[in-house]
Amino acid sequence: MSFKFLRIYDKIQVLGVVVMPTFKDIINHYDKGYVFEQYVKIVRNFKNYDSISRKKMLDAIYEEYSNYENIIDICTVRELKFLKKLTANFNDLELFKDDKYEWERSNLLNKFLIARDFKNDTFYIPNEIIEFVNQAVKKVNWKLRERIDALSEIIVTFCKIQGSVLADVVVEFGSGITGYDKDVIYSYIVNCKLFNYYVYLTYEKIESINKKELLAVYHDYYSLMDLLAEQRKKYGLAESLQIDTRKYKTIFYNDFDINNPKIKVLVDVIKSNNLVYFGILDEMKICALLNADRDSLKDRIKAIGKLRDEDYTSIINLIYGALDEMPSGALNGFTPNEAKKIEKKITAMEFEKERNHIEQVDACLSANDADLFYKLYFGLLSFVNVKYNIKPKMKIYRAKKVNPMELYEIVDKLWGNVVVEVSDFCQKNPFNFSKEELKLVEEFQKGKRGLYIIAKYEKEYTGLMTADRVYMIKGITCNIDKIISYKMLPYPVITTVLPFKGVLIYDSLLGDVPINMGSDFKQVFDRDYKKSMKYYHM
Repeated sequence: MSFKFLRIYDKIQVLGVVVMPTFKDIINHYDKGYVFEQYVKIVRNFKNYDSISRKKMLDAIYEEYSNYENIIDICTVRELKFLKKLTANFNDLELFKDDKYEWERSNLLNKFLIARDFKNDTFYIPNEIIEFVNQAVKKVNWKLRERIDALSEIIVTFCKIQGSVLADVVVEFGSGITGYDKDVIYSYIVNCKLFNYYVYLTYEKIESINKKELLAVYHDYYSLMDLLAEQRKKYGLAESLQIDTRKYKTIFYNDFDINNPKIKVLVDVIKSNNLVYFGILDEMKICALLNADRDSLKDRIKAIGKLRDEDYTSIINLIYGALDEMPSGALNGFTPNEAKKIEKKITAMEFEKERNHIEQVDACLSANDADLFYKLYFGLLSFVNVKYNIKPKMKIYRAKKVNPMELYEIVDKLWGNVVVEVSDFCQKNPFNFSKEELKLVEEFQKGKRGLYIIAKYEKEYTGLMTADRVYMIKGITCNIDKIISYKMLPYPVITTVLPFKGVLIYDSLLGDVPINMGSDFKQVFDRDYKKSMKYYHM
């Protein structure tokens, strides 16, 4: 190991051997809250704030780094190259002064991989880990790391822009953008230390589906999760987002898309006027994330004493123009300017929908046929329920009132093997149905259960779309447009299409699907509906 650079530091002699300064010597000078923020990003099984000291946190971090592969895995190529230069030549003042290395220095300081000597205005690798850092920069597979960086630049930035997002969505997004298999993307977000340094994976209850799901939360925005959720309810857009990978890469390294002229001018003005230390850029990031009211930024700038009235007005105008160009998590990744265009398009589509609306007339079964259907179908469900002892206390056949939510488990069991279940039912005929009634039940074997889109209401039918066809169905006791408003179309549901007395119907159950459809998807459905073959029989 070479120590030729040590002359720029105060040397410590121990039995004639030169020893590097340690981080433990200065760790108590760091704010505990700051150390904890970095600790939870680096150490997976971290302890809570009150039960661990700063030195213990540093011990845990350096225990991670004692495996040099973890140093490689938590760093970008740019950081590793900086470390390599630092280990090779600590006399290179360019490493300490040049602005082009500001990002590397800042991130390596946060990861406690380097420390700063304020007296000499230089940086050093602490003695606790210099051996492991040397191993890391010598054994790194640069081509592999470049591929991982290309992945991180896109996926981390996606999480950064969104603030918080379902892990499944991250996987879908990453696979769609990169072409990697979903299993590869999932393994990356779970195991890659670089991703986990920026993004925290946690199980959270999702109100819209009433269950816990794995959520990817950008670490710096964890405290804003509830506020972000509220803002999404207010502003959220369900549209297909066009991804510019160059923009994502720029945001990964700079926090902002500095290739955007309006944003670059603002950032340059703030830096050139030494306004960075007033926290304006940090507050802008939060304002952009939440698409929040901008008055707090106004107040922050107004309080800066060094600014004249004209400077204040000019910077406010620059900030507002830049914020309009920044992607927002509250807007599901769109900028405010893009959101305005989308809202305008949606308004036009809603007007067109209103203009073309046809109110349904005679789009359901007659009262007698509806009663007959419920008798036969609920008899079949009751048979399956008893056969498999699914809900022993539940009465279905001829019940005065049935909670549809309690039927789904039984329905899924029936349609999991409908041919066998219907054959068994007709053979045993537990409710003494007539031959004509059993023939109607036998027809249920042709039914198809799955995800459908209620695409359009016609006067006497409802169009249910699948990937390759449209089923024209009838309602049961009422027209379906009385259950789901035409204003909500296209509307995804899980249901069963089945034949009954010469027409197609659904099984009386429309399961909600937590999918928001943007205007782009709606336009596609409208177009495909017009082109698709309409089926009035199975």
